[in-house]
Amino acid sequence: MVKTWLVTGCSSGLGRAIAETVLARGDRLMATARNLTGLEDLDRQYGDSIRLSELDVTAETLCQKAVRETVRAFGGIDVLVNNAGFARVAPFEQTSADEFNHEIDVNFFGVVNMVRAVLPIMRTNRSGTILNISSSAGRVAAAGTVAYCAAKFAVSGFSEALAQEVGPLGVRVVSIEPGSLRTNWTATALAHPPELLPDYEAIIGPNMEFGKTIVGQEPGDPRRCAAVICDLPLSSELPQHLLLGSDAVKRVDGGDRSRALDAAKWLAVSESIGFSN
Repeated sequence: MVKTWLVTGCSSGLGRAIAETVLARGDRLMATARNLTGLEDLDRQYGDSIRLSELDVTAETLCQKAVRETVRAFGGIDVLVNNAGFARVAPFEQTSADEFNHEIDVNFFGVVNMVRAVLPIMRTNRSGTILNISSSAGRVAAAGTVAYCAAKFAVSGFSEALAQEVGPLGVRVVSIEPGSLRTNWTATALAHPPELLPDYEAIIGPNMEFGKTIVGQEPGDPRRCAAVICDLPLSSELPQHLLLGSDAVKRVDGGDRSRALDAAKWLAVSESIGFSN
Protein backbone atom coordinates (compact mmCIF):
# COMPACT_ATOMS: atom_id res chain seq x y z
CA MET A 1 0.00 0.00 0.00
CA VAL A 2 1.38 3.39 -1.01
CA LYS A 3 1.94 5.71 1.95
CA THR A 4 2.15 9.49 2.14
CA TRP A 5 5.07 10.96 4.08
CA LEU A 6 5.80 14.45 5.32
CA VAL A 7 9.49 14.85 6.19
CA THR A 8 11.16 17.96 7.59
CA GLY A 9 14.77 18.95 6.97
CA CYS A 10 15.10 17.17 3.62
CA SER A 11 17.78 19.35 2.07
CA SER A 12 20.76 17.31 3.32
CA GLY A 13 22.00 14.56 5.62
CA LEU A 14 19.56 12.07 7.09
CA GLY A 15 16.53 13.98 5.82
CA ARG A 16 17.76 13.76 2.24
CA ALA A 17 18.47 10.05 2.67
CA ILE A 18 14.96 9.47 4.02
CA ALA A 19 13.45 11.43 1.12
CA GLU A 20 15.36 9.37 -1.44
CA THR A 21 14.38 6.10 0.26
CA VAL A 22 10.69 7.01 0.50
CA LEU A 23 10.51 7.89 -3.19
CA ALA A 24 12.58 4.92 -4.37
CA ARG A 25 10.13 2.61 -2.62
CA GLY A 26 7.19 4.09 -4.51
CA ASP A 27 5.64 6.13 -1.71
CA ARG A 28 4.57 9.78 -1.92
CA LEU A 29 6.45 12.59 -0.23
CA MET A 30 6.02 16.16 0.90
CA ALA A 31 9.67 17.17 1.21
CA THR A 32 10.22 20.26 3.31
CA ALA A 33 13.26 22.38 4.15
CA ARG A 34 14.11 25.97 4.92
CA ASN A 35 15.96 26.06 1.60
CA LEU A 36 14.68 23.86 -1.21
CA THR A 37 17.79 24.30 -3.33
CA GLY A 38 19.18 20.86 -4.02
CA LEU A 39 15.83 19.07 -4.00
CA GLU A 40 14.91 19.96 -7.57
CA ASP A 41 16.49 16.76 -8.88
CA LEU A 42 14.07 14.67 -6.84
CA ASP A 43 11.18 16.82 -8.06
CA ARG A 44 12.22 16.24 -11.68
CA GLN A 45 12.83 12.52 -11.20
CA TYR A 46 9.67 11.60 -9.28
CA GLY A 47 7.06 13.99 -10.68
CA ASP A 48 3.63 13.51 -9.14
CA SER A 49 5.02 11.45 -6.23
CA ILE A 50 6.70 14.46 -4.63
CA ARG A 51 5.85 17.99 -3.59
CA LEU A 52 8.28 20.55 -2.19
CA SER A 53 7.39 23.03 0.53
CA GLU A 54 9.62 25.70 2.04
CA LEU A 55 9.30 25.34 5.81
CA ASP A 56 10.73 26.90 8.95
CA VAL A 57 9.52 24.54 11.67
CA THR A 58 9.72 27.27 14.31
CA ALA A 59 6.75 29.00 12.63
CA GLU A 60 3.57 27.22 13.69
CA THR A 61 1.51 28.75 10.87
CA LEU A 62 3.95 27.40 8.28
CA CYS A 63 3.77 23.93 9.85
CA GLN A 64 -0.02 24.03 9.56
CA LYS A 65 0.35 25.18 5.94
CA ALA A 66 2.70 22.29 5.10
CA VAL A 67 0.19 19.79 6.48
CA ARG A 68 -2.67 21.37 4.53
CA GLU A 69 -0.61 21.28 1.34
CA THR A 70 0.18 17.60 1.89
CA VAL A 71 -3.47 16.71 2.39
CA ARG A 72 -4.46 18.77 -0.63
CA ALA A 73 -1.83 17.13 -2.84
CA PHE A 74 -2.11 13.52 -1.69
CA GLY A 75 -5.37 13.19 0.24
CA GLY A 76 -3.86 12.59 3.68
CA ILE A 77 -0.72 11.91 5.72
CA ASP A 78 0.37 8.47 6.88
CA VAL A 79 3.83 9.22 8.27
CA LEU A 80 5.39 12.35 9.76
CA VAL A 81 9.17 12.40 10.20
CA ASN A 82 10.41 15.27 12.36
CA ASN A 83 14.00 15.43 11.21
CA ALA A 84 14.87 19.14 11.03
CA GLY A 85 17.53 20.13 13.55
CA PHE A 86 21.07 21.30 14.19
CA ALA A 87 23.65 21.71 16.94
CA ARG A 88 26.29 24.24 17.91
CA VAL A 89 29.20 23.22 20.10
CA ALA A 90 30.01 25.82 22.76
CA PRO A 91 29.97 26.19 26.55
CA PHE A 92 26.57 27.19 27.90
CA GLU A 93 28.14 30.29 29.46
CA GLN A 94 29.40 31.36 26.05
CA THR A 95 26.06 30.77 24.33
CA SER A 96 23.83 33.83 24.06
CA ALA A 97 20.18 33.66 25.07
CA ASP A 98 19.14 34.09 21.43
CA GLU A 99 21.45 31.28 20.27
CA PHE A 100 20.25 28.95 23.03
CA ASN A 101 16.57 29.70 22.42
CA HIS A 102 16.92 29.23 18.66
CA GLU A 103 18.48 25.81 19.12
CA ILE A 104 15.64 24.78 21.44
CA ASP A 105 13.05 26.24 19.08
CA VAL A 106 14.29 24.31 16.04
CA ASN A 107 15.13 21.01 17.72
CA PHE A 108 12.20 20.76 20.14
CA PHE A 109 9.42 23.24 19.42
CA GLY A 110 9.71 22.46 15.72
CA VAL A 111 8.72 18.90 16.61
CA VAL A 112 5.88 20.17 18.80
CA ASN A 113 4.59 22.46 16.03
CA MET A 114 4.55 19.69 13.43
CA VAL A 115 2.88 17.18 15.73
CA ARG A 116 0.26 19.75 16.71
CA ALA A 117 -0.50 20.28 13.03
CA VAL A 118 -0.76 16.63 12.01
CA LEU A 119 -2.25 14.96 15.07
CA PRO A 120 -5.94 15.92 14.53
CA ILE A 121 -5.82 14.27 11.10
CA MET A 122 -4.20 11.07 12.33
CA ARG A 123 -6.46 10.89 15.40
CA THR A 124 -9.57 11.32 13.29
CA ASN A 125 -8.38 8.59 10.91
CA ARG A 126 -7.31 6.37 13.83
CA SER A 127 -4.12 5.77 11.88
CA GLY A 128 -0.66 7.28 11.48
CA THR A 129 2.99 7.06 12.49
CA ILE A 130 5.02 9.92 13.96
CA LEU A 131 8.78 9.41 13.89
CA ASN A 132 10.64 12.03 15.91
CA ILE A 133 14.38 12.16 15.27
CA SER A 134 15.93 12.64 18.68
CA SER A 135 19.51 11.50 19.37
CA SER A 136 21.61 9.38 21.67
CA ALA A 137 22.31 12.86 23.10
CA GLY A 138 18.67 12.76 24.18
CA ARG A 139 19.57 9.92 26.52
CA VAL A 140 23.14 10.79 27.62
CA ALA A 141 24.38 14.39 27.67
CA ALA A 142 27.80 15.80 26.82
CA ALA A 143 29.62 18.99 27.78
CA GLY A 144 29.55 21.61 25.06
CA THR A 145 26.12 20.69 23.73
CA VAL A 146 23.82 21.87 26.53
CA ALA A 147 21.12 23.37 24.30
CA TYR A 148 21.12 20.42 21.89
CA CYS A 149 20.97 17.85 24.69
CA ALA A 150 18.21 19.78 26.46
CA ALA A 151 16.17 19.82 23.26
CA LYS A 152 16.75 16.16 22.45
CA PHE A 153 15.99 15.01 26.01
CA ALA A 154 12.75 16.96 25.59
CA VAL A 155 12.00 15.29 22.24
CA SER A 156 12.55 11.83 23.72
CA GLY A 157 10.33 12.54 26.73
CA PHE A 158 7.68 14.25 24.63
CA SER A 159 7.59 11.28 22.28
CA GLU A 160 7.28 8.72 25.07
CA ALA A 161 4.44 10.55 26.81
CA LEU A 162 2.66 11.26 23.54
CA ALA A 163 2.90 7.61 22.52
CA GLN A 164 0.97 6.67 25.64
CA GLU A 165 -1.71 9.29 24.93
CA VAL A 166 -2.35 8.58 21.28
CA GLY A 167 -1.36 4.93 20.93
CA PRO A 168 -4.84 3.76 22.00
CA LEU A 169 -6.23 6.01 19.24
CA GLY A 170 -4.25 4.28 16.50
CA VAL A 171 -1.41 6.81 16.23
CA ARG A 172 2.07 5.43 16.86
CA VAL A 173 4.99 7.56 18.05
CA VAL A 174 8.67 6.62 18.14
CA SER A 175 11.66 8.55 19.45
CA ILE A 176 14.51 7.64 17.10
CA GLU A 177 17.90 8.11 18.77
CA PRO A 178 20.85 7.79 16.37
CA GLY A 179 24.52 8.06 17.11
CA SER A 180 26.94 9.88 14.79
CA LEU A 181 25.99 9.65 11.12
CA ARG A 182 28.30 10.41 8.21
CA THR A 183 26.52 13.62 7.23
CA ASN A 184 27.42 17.29 7.55
CA TRP A 185 26.03 17.43 11.12
CA THR A 186 29.35 17.25 12.99
CA ALA A 187 31.14 19.68 10.69
CA THR A 188 28.27 22.16 10.98
CA ALA A 189 28.15 21.86 14.77
CA LEU A 190 31.86 22.69 14.95
CA ALA A 191 31.87 25.33 12.22
CA HIS A 192 31.90 28.48 14.34
CA PRO A 193 33.15 27.69 17.83
CA PRO A 194 33.86 30.55 20.24
CA GLU A 195 37.30 31.11 21.67
CA LEU A 196 36.93 29.10 24.85
CA LEU A 197 37.29 30.82 28.19
CA PRO A 198 40.36 29.35 29.91
CA ASP A 199 38.24 27.54 32.51
CA TYR A 200 36.50 25.56 29.77
CA GLU A 201 39.54 24.64 27.68
CA ALA A 202 40.23 21.41 29.57
CA ILE A 203 36.53 20.51 29.81
CA ILE A 204 35.12 21.21 26.37
CA GLY A 205 38.30 21.52 24.30
CA PRO A 206 38.83 17.73 24.15
CA ASN A 207 35.23 17.20 22.96
CA MET A 208 35.80 19.72 20.18
CA GLU A 209 39.06 18.05 19.15
CA PHE A 210 37.44 14.62 19.13
CA GLY A 211 34.62 15.98 16.98
CA LYS A 212 37.13 17.24 14.43
CA THR A 213 38.74 13.80 14.20
CA ILE A 214 35.48 12.08 13.25
CA VAL A 215 34.31 14.55 10.58
CA GLY A 216 33.87 12.37 7.50
CA GLN A 217 34.57 9.27 9.58
CA GLU A 218 31.33 9.02 11.55
CA PRO A 219 30.36 5.34 12.01
CA GLY A 220 26.69 5.58 11.03
CA ASP A 221 25.60 5.17 7.40
CA PRO A 222 22.73 7.63 6.78
CA ARG A 223 21.32 5.48 3.98
CA ARG A 224 21.10 2.41 6.19
CA CYS A 225 19.64 4.56 8.95
CA ALA A 226 17.05 5.90 6.49
CA ALA A 227 16.18 2.36 5.38
CA VAL A 228 15.47 1.31 8.97
CA ILE A 229 13.35 4.42 9.55
CA CYS A 230 11.35 3.83 6.38
CA ASP A 231 10.66 0.22 7.44
CA LEU A 232 9.12 1.26 10.75
CA PRO A 233 5.61 2.18 9.54
CA LEU A 234 5.34 -1.33 8.07
CA SER A 235 5.99 -3.03 11.41
CA SER A 236 3.10 -4.27 13.52
CA GLU A 237 4.99 -3.44 16.72
CA LEU A 238 7.10 -0.36 17.39
CA PRO A 239 9.30 0.62 20.33
CA GLN A 240 8.82 3.94 22.07
CA HIS A 241 12.59 4.51 21.78
CA LEU A 242 14.89 3.18 19.05
CA LEU A 243 18.66 3.56 19.26
CA LEU A 244 20.42 3.46 15.89
CA GLY A 245 24.16 2.90 15.64
CA SER A 246 26.64 0.85 17.63
CA ASP A 247 28.08 4.07 19.07
CA ALA A 248 24.61 5.08 20.28
CA VAL A 249 24.13 1.70 21.95
CA LYS A 250 27.51 1.93 23.66
CA ARG A 251 26.95 5.51 24.80
CA VAL A 252 23.51 4.88 26.24
CA ASP A 253 24.59 1.62 27.88
CA GLY A 254 27.36 3.50 29.67
CA GLY A 255 24.95 6.21 30.73
CA ASP A 256 22.42 3.68 32.03
CA ARG A 257 25.12 1.89 34.02
CA SER A 258 26.27 5.16 35.56
CA ARG A 259 22.72 6.09 36.53
CA ALA A 260 22.12 2.64 38.00
CA LEU A 261 25.23 2.98 40.17
CA ASP A 262 24.11 6.42 41.36
CA ALA A 263 20.61 5.12 42.07
CA ALA A 264 21.99 2.28 44.19
CA LYS A 265 24.44 4.54 46.03
CA TRP A 266 21.75 7.10 46.88
CA LEU A 267 18.86 4.66 47.40
CA ALA A 268 18.59 5.25 51.15
CA VAL A 269 18.45 9.01 50.60
CA SER A 270 15.91 8.60 47.81
CA GLU A 271 13.63 6.59 50.08
CA SER A 272 14.13 8.77 53.15
CA ILE A 273 11.65 11.56 52.47
CA GLY A 274 8.40 9.76 53.20
CA PHE A 275 6.25 10.43 56.25
CA SER A 276 7.11 8.31 59.27
CA ASN A 277 4.12 6.20 60.33
